[in-house]
Amino acid sequence: MKFTPLTKKIVRIVGIFAGVLLLALLAFYLIFGRKPKNEHTAAGEDVFTTLSLTPFSEEDAVLDADLMKEYDYTVMEIWESGSTECIRYIGEMNMFAEECLHRDDEMYANVVGVCTGLNRNAQKVDEGRLSIAKEEVNQEKPKYPQYIADYSMEKNLSELGIAEYPAVIFLNRQGRIVDIVSGMDGKQLCVHLDELIAEYMKEKKKQEREEK
Repeated sequence: MKFTPLTKKIVRIVGIFAGVLLLALLAFYLIFGRKPKNEHTAAGEDVFTTLSLTPFSEEDAVLDADLMKEYDYTVMEIWESGSTECIRYIGEMNMFAEECLHRDDEMYANVVGVCTGLNRNAQKVDEGRLSIAKEEVNQEKPKYPQYIADYSMEKNLSELGIAEYPAVIFLNRQGRIVDIVSGMDGKQLCVHLDELIAEYMKEKKKQEREEK
């Protein structure tokens, strides 16, 4: 079968168009069609609604659902024993915790630290690792309570796919994830909390209008 010059031109144009379309579809899939390896669970997940974490100090309350209900937000710093970066970050969290104590908008945030890696390979805490973690954190004099990530929480953190520690998880009163961030200093955390509160108030007013 012979093709006329016009037919050949049309076939070539269609071929080019099909190739461009295929590349566009492939790019769309790579960007939106699969979950990046380090992408954490989306906001709204409730993997922490049933947690019950033991504090480093007996003077602090157990971190559980009842305690989270007392605050608008629980801001959970996840850190790993033995990590110089995590220990250094306590200074930033101290500043953030201090700012949260002096907010004047009646929105209350409870700032806590949660140490991971103390029972990763067994369903009990390694007392040697715990002792080291306490020494590490006490050197930086944290102004917020520290807790032990139990075996269940270790599994949840692994499933979240957080790329690096320290990471900061914002939870609402129900213990559901509002956001997860990393790499923010103390001032940036304050700004981010303000943004989350503003978004919360916006949604609250919207619901109130819809109910009227």
